[in-house]
Amino acid sequence: MSKSDSSFQINKKSLITAVVIIFSLIVISFCLTLFVPPGQFETATDEQGDTVYVPDSYTQTGEAGRYPVYNILLSIFKSFAPGGDVNVTMIVIMLFILLIGGSFTLLDKSGILRAVIAKIAAKMYKRKYLLIAVISFVFMFLGSFFGILEEVVPLIPLVVGLSFMLGWDSLMGLSLSLLSASFGFAAALYNPFSIVVAQKLAGVPLYSGTWLRLIFFAVIYGILLLFLIRYAKKLDKNPMASAVYLEDTQRREKYQLTPAQIEEAAQFKKGPIVFVGVLLGIMFVFLIAAPFAGLADYSMIFIAVIFILASTIGAKMAGYKTVAKTFFKGIGDIAPGILLIPMAMAVSTIIRDSGIQDTLLNYASLAITNTSPYVNIIIIFAAILLLEFFVAQASAKAFLIMPLVVPLASLTGITGQTTVFAYALGDGFLNVLYPTNAMLLIALGLTTVSYTKWFRFTIWLQLLIAAISVGFLMIAVSVGY
Repeated sequence: MSKSDSSFQINKKSLITAVVIIFSLIVISFCLTLFVPPGQFETATDEQGDTVYVPDSYTQTGEAGRYPVYNILLSIFKSFAPGGDVNVTMIVIMLFILLIGGSFTLLDKSGILRAVIAKIAAKMYKRKYLLIAVISFVFMFLGSFFGILEEVVPLIPLVVGLSFMLGWDSLMGLSLSLLSASFGFAAALYNPFSIVVAQKLAGVPLYSGTWLRLIFFAVIYGILLLFLIRYAKKLDKNPMASAVYLEDTQRREKYQLTPAQIEEAAQFKKGPIVFVGVLLGIMFVFLIAAPFAGLADYSMIFIAVIFILASTIGAKMAGYKTVAKTFFKGIGDIAPGILLIPMAMAVSTIIRDSGIQDTLLNYASLAITNTSPYVNIIIIFAAILLLEFFVAQASAKAFLIMPLVVPLASLTGITGQTTVFAYALGDGFLNVLYPTNAMLLIALGLTTVSYTKWFRFTIWLQLLIAAISVGFLMIAVSVGY
């Protein structure tokens, strides 16, 4: 890749790896239908008008092995059929990725992106560990309070570029942005997509129980910060210790913080930088205010508009000539990545259409016994971790599992608040580990990091977080949280 190439394009090697992994998971999901019989829960409408499952209403509706094998391929296209998984929200996400791709390519080619990153890096180079603490906290805060995750994708190239300028790598850039936001999403204080929905379904007062979640947030932030600073110091000592050192070579050269680049950033027109900075500031204000104003559903649209305005007007202000051509080239560069979305959703399509989703949920509910609440909370946590593999969307998963487990958990002395806590922990962390999450694969594709290298880089941290999560759930049960 030449130095003029865009930072916001899908890496072909990462894309091929992602396609192979997802297709393998589609086949594995089909294999489940050979052994698990289809079944169905009755549904009802709650007070808010949402459809929920009725406990103790499960019935088996057929025999295992009757799901046609041709659905292995057909499931990818079923998502686009009427009533398929790719609903309006998914279409918005796909358009969002395309528009952001065009905008970021334009910001990059016009020189604005590099100038902005260079200015930040030059000011913070001697305080870069403090910068780690600030950036990771901001992304965790956005995930924890506002449930922002997919919206982080446009900022990944910016943070990865900053990581290069500070002497680090793509893994560090992904960790500062995507990993931090995901950990905040899981260590949720007021996440509207997990905590709020789950508390409604559990009959728990909204926004209650903050004290334990706040302690958990602080613990997770501390662990993540130690992980990031430790890795940064490792790279400062030996840049070649990076698992993606060779893959990052060309992009690292593009963003090296040399005296010439510092001078170039200093000489770059201030007008475009100020204009882009103001628009990004407006964007962050909107993201913070949107949940309180009832505008959270429009956040992606707003972000896309902000980036389109910032890139097109900013590039014109910078004197860049081929604005439209570059914008559409950026859309073309990112376009292959959106194919991962229907592919990833094909896994949940097979599980749902074959009828085994309800059967798997029934198995989980039957495992909750009247013995020990400590054992039962772990079963609930594990069931949510398993369901997360097939259903990544937080609110949809809450409607599936919460009406089933809350009554059963209460029979064994587990409070609704503790069940909500278990749901949030099981729902969030694995957003950046499970390959069935298309957002993760697209984010990786924007860098040189393959899924396998990302898995190896984060798996021990994820296991540590899982152990800490279980420990906090034990505390929650013991104190009657």
